[in-house]
Amino acid sequence: MNNIDSLTLKYFYDENKDFIDGAIVQKIQLPSRYEVIFNLRNLSYNKAQNKKLYININPKYPHICFINDNTALKRDIKIPKKPPMFCMQLRKYLNGSKIKDFKLVKYERIFEFYFDYFDEIGSLTRVCLAVELMGKHSNIILYNTSNKIIIGSIHNISQDKSSIREIYGGIKYIYPPAKNKLDILNISYSTFFETAKDRNINEISDNIYYFYKPLLEKIFNKYNDTLEIFNFMQSLEKGLEKNFIINLWDGKDNINDSIDNYFAGFIFSELMNQYKAKFLKTFQKDYKKLSNILNSKPSDLQAQKYKQFADYIMAYSYKINKNDEFLFIDNLKIELDTKLTPAKNAQKYYERYKKAKTAFEFDKKRYNEAKERFEYLNSIKFNIENAASFDDLEGTKEELIKLGYISNDEKINKTQTPITKVNYKGFDIYIGKNNKQNDYLISKIASSEDLWFHGQGFTSSHVILKILNNKKEPDREVLEYCAKLTKENSKAKFSGKTPIIMTKRKFLKKPPDSYPGYVTYKNETEIIID
Repeated sequence: MNNIDSLTLKYFYDENKDFIDGAIVQKIQLPSRYEVIFNLRNLSYNKAQNKKLYININPKYPHICFINDNTALKRDIKIPKKPPMFCMQLRKYLNGSKIKDFKLVKYERIFEFYFDYFDEIGSLTRVCLAVELMGKHSNIILYNTSNKIIIGSIHNISQDKSSIREIYGGIKYIYPPAKNKLDILNISYSTFFETAKDRNINEISDNIYYFYKPLLEKIFNKYNDTLEIFNFMQSLEKGLEKNFIINLWDGKDNINDSIDNYFAGFIFSELMNQYKAKFLKTFQKDYKKLSNILNSKPSDLQAQKYKQFADYIMAYSYKINKNDEFLFIDNLKIELDTKLTPAKNAQKYYERYKKAKTAFEFDKKRYNEAKERFEYLNSIKFNIENAASFDDLEGTKEELIKLGYISNDEKINKTQTPITKVNYKGFDIYIGKNNKQNDYLISKIASSEDLWFHGQGFTSSHVILKILNNKKEPDREVLEYCAKLTKENSKAKFSGKTPIIMTKRKFLKKPPDSYPGYVTYKNETEIIID
């Protein structure tokens, strides 16, 4: 992943300064200790616009951009009921204020937002919100511009955390230590040539502002001639190569959308992995316990052995003499109690048989219950691992709450989770991404003549092929496409030849009290997908 760099921020500044400068802060929110959202409205910009300015100072992906509803969803933004202290400070000083000035500190990854604030006695004071996007040193700091005294910061940095630069309320705000580098616009080609003649990317990055290593690698891949590289780097700093910067990120229509989509994708991926790990952990102990039970399948061999001994004793009682300790018959050695008659010895083994049989039936029931529960948890495990969106996880989260693995504190979205739908050669195909969706497919979407697809002998999504009235029957290509979708949404997606079963919806049956997504079937046809 690329880190946000000073040159990209320079392009972002040039692209958005006209909207930001003069915008009014309508709302301030802090979803987390790393994120701040400003709802901005600019009445004089392009017939008045409202935008959400999003700032993230997480050391993994510090960045700034305007976000939309879709990318906000990818970031899984949740506003806490009780705002943190720094949020209250920002609201006190900035809510309802107009941004009087907006600057990007030259050569730095620091944005400055300037506001006028009327204090308790009505005096006008200018404050600055400094947004520092500098990797692990990223921060958001509010300070008084007249005396440079810090009012507050999203992260306080004391002397024991940093001997170079302290940040907390009541002390003076100072810039990070300046770097002694060259500006590509203020040096001659000969000076640049001395730095770049060996094409050492590390040396160039260490000595010239704005150009970090991944960016230089792209430039050196584009040009071989040193003079061409020099001229292109100058054009970049002048702001003349917007498309090149856009393509460094997500290649959208502009710098902002490219930054927004690029980082939203990484945040989404990390959040999904966190949710998946969290959900999988909730039933890990039960899953392991059930797995251990299934490793030892119950057997009634011991019970049958006791019955056989009893039957032999009864059948060959005439061969048993008083004080015989054993009965030898058919290569068997049956122990006898010399104090008991043959009939009593047989009765003793019959009693052992009944106890062993009872134990076997108990273990068998326990085993079958464990098998059913294990298969259910296996389907949940697959749905979690196969989830591609927060919506996919929503139904699974509800199942985990019902099973008691997750507390009911987490709010569940009660609206119908959207079902994945694709169209192939004029046929609508639906794919269930969790057990809740699978149930919904079978009960609400599928009609009796529709075709149902599932992995044979392994966990997979349910796939429904709609067969509409007065429409041609699906050909082999359509059926194989549905089978392929089933395989792609199954535990066997990376396997070779894979059996997929297909049958009509009317041949499915959901047993009473069965777990969500479970059905039995008949009249199935097998399709092998490579």
